[in-house]
Amino acid sequence: MGKIVLVRHGQDEDNAKRILNGRRNAPLTTLGVTQAYDLTDKLRMAGLNIKHVFSSPLQRAHKTAEICSRVLSVPHTVMECLMERNHGILEGHPYSDIPRLAKSFKIAYGFTYVLEVEGGENYSELCERAKIVLSEIQNKILELKINGNVLVVSHGAISRALETVHKGLTHENIFDSPSFSNCEFRILE
Repeated sequence: MGKIVLVRHGQDEDNAKRILNGRRNAPLTTLGVTQAYDLTDKLRMAGLNIKHVFSSPLQRAHKTAEICSRVLSVPHTVMECLMERNHGILEGHPYSDIPRLAKSFKIAYGFTYVLEVEGGENYSELCERAKIVLSEIQNKILELKINGNVLVVSHGAISRALETVHKGLTHENIFDSPSFSNCEFRILE
C-alpha cells in the first residue's frame, strides 16, 4: 500500500472573510482555485505520483479534489466521512466570536481553537471519528485495488485529527503541531 497524503482544501469565501465555516458549503475563491492548481505542481515536484483522490463532499474540498484529479489524470471518489468538524452554534460566525460563544477554547500557534461549543463536535469525538475514517480510507484503497499513493482532500480539523490518530496519539495531542494551511499537504508515514 502507498502513502496517504492529507491536504486541506483551497481558500474558500468563509476563509477569506475569517468566518468559522465548519460544515457550511462556501465555494473556493479565485485564490483557492489557484492554490489547488499550485498543489498539483507541488505534489509532482515532491515525486508523490498520486494514483487516486478522495475528498469530502463539501464544495471547497470537492472542487480542490476535482482540480487535482483532472490535472493529475487520476480518479476521484467522494467520501462522506471526510466531512469537516461540526462547529455547532459557531458556524457562520467570525473567528472573533469564539471567546464569546464557545464553552471553552484554546490559543495555539496564534490561532483560537474551539474546544467545546453548543451543538458541536469536540476534539475527543473528532479523533474517535478520525480512527473510523482512516479505516474507511484503507478499506476503499483495498476495494478499488489502488496500488500507490492517494491524496485525501478534506478540511483543517479532520486532517489534524487524522494525522494525530495515525501517529497513535490522542485528542490531547492535536495541538502538538500547527494547523494545515490552505492546500498544505502532509504525508502520513
